Amino acid sequence: GGAGASASSSGAAPNVQLFPSSFHDAPPAWDVLAEQVKATETGKRMEAEKEARAAGGGPAHTQNSVRLFGKSEKDIRIVLYRDAAAWCPYCQKVWLLLEEKQAPFRIEKINMRSYGDKPEAFLKKNPRGLLPVVEIDGKMVSESVVIMQIIDQMYADEGEGEGLVDIPRAEKLMNLERTLFGAWCSFVFQGGNGGKGAFEATLDRVDEALGETKGSWFLGGSKPTLVDMQYISHVERMLPSALYWKGLQIRGSGRWKNMDAWLEAFEERPAYRATKSDYYTHCMDIPPQYGPGQTVKEAAPFQKLIDGREGWTLPLPPLTATSLEPVLPSSNPGDEAARHEAALSLTRFASRAAGDDVGKWMRGGFGRSALADPYAKPEEALVPDTDACLRVVTDALLNGPETAKKNIPAEGLGEAEMQKICLEYLQKRVGVPRDMSFPAARQLRAHIGWLLEQL
Repeated sequence: GGAGASASSSGAAPNVQLFPSSFHDAPPAWDVLAEQVKATETGKRMEAEKEARAAGGGPAHTQNSVRLFGKSEKDIRIVLYRDAAAWCPYCQKVWLLLEEKQAPFRIEKINMRSYGDKPEAFLKKNPRGLLPVVEIDGKMVSESVVIMQIIDQMYADEGEGEGLVDIPRAEKLMNLERTLFGAWCSFVFQGGNGGKGAFEATLDRVDEALGETKGSWFLGGSKPTLVDMQYISHVERMLPSALYWKGLQIRGSGRWKNMDAWLEAFEERPAYRATKSDYYTHCMDIPPQYGPGQTVKEAAPFQKLIDGREGWTLPLPPLTATSLEPVLPSSNPGDEAARHEAALSLTRFASRAAGDDVGKWMRGGFGRSALADPYAKPEEALVPDTDACLRVVTDALLNGPETAKKNIPAEGLGEAEMQKICLEYLQKRVGVPRDMSFPAARQLRAHIGWLLEQL
């Protein structure tokens, strides 16, 4: 509702009551907020990491364009073409393997088809347009498993990822992963619970396989291998999708304890944490890639919590390893640091929700992501209102809701239908890890929800 409104002759969107100009001047200015957040420990860390990224260093991050691992640019033999949204599961496993192997590489970000059109220069190199692809010594290579096998051989036993040593077991486990993938599809994307038994039985087999070796990994040892990378990207998507559409809680249920330990071992690794998405992003991005999930009534309570119909407001409950979406201490910087990360990441993106062509991308066909809207244009008349609202949100993230609430007139701001749509537009398009970490996204969504209540 409200999307696609165009400017009237007076410069305002038709039938929209704008906020008084006094409100625009009430919240702290962006430069004041920026200085405030950059002075925090989180701000200092993020600014230092940004500087390190520019030189090919620092930790793994979605915004990296080159990774050197202490080597020089002349050592780069690989260019990874991955999705710009940092969501594609096949890109994730290749990206993760390169990080674990500490193989110097460049990154070129290309839209998945569900997120936007692909550049002509890329299509000339890769006419099918599929992702991921890598360019190794000038030669284009596609198919994630093939790519991983080549990388595994090129950088055997380098970095933090171990090479394959037990080939027969590895091949058996790779086949089991395809069986698990098929059982997941039959369960989540078909009506009812007919595929539940087969899916759970396959999870049992995977759990048993993890229990056959010492340590947390499929092939044993102290480090993940190509086999673990093959599994993790789709298991990560199985957790939220089985919960969101079928009401099946896999993690923490007590049935698949070896898988729980394996997931925890991955989440202790910085490279994986940098590539990991959250439940909401997965449940929005899975349908255009795989088809619509088929809901059963048992899933209803979980859907509301995952997609924000419940819970996206303040106060937030503590984020722990036993939360609906578990977060280990190594992945949880604490509420204050998460708020500061969200504050540093905020932009004026929300004002697009009232402009021309809003939602046109999504309406163009089923296979398009709800988190993408590449051709939307902002309604300029609403920019001052949404800009002020986002400064209130940022103030709340930095200084607390009670302080930020003082920026809102006691008598209120009157009709705010379109302004609310703008804020909800941003709230529902925060993607993890594309935009920020899950703890930060959780804080941003909830603080926007708080402001929506005030309006």
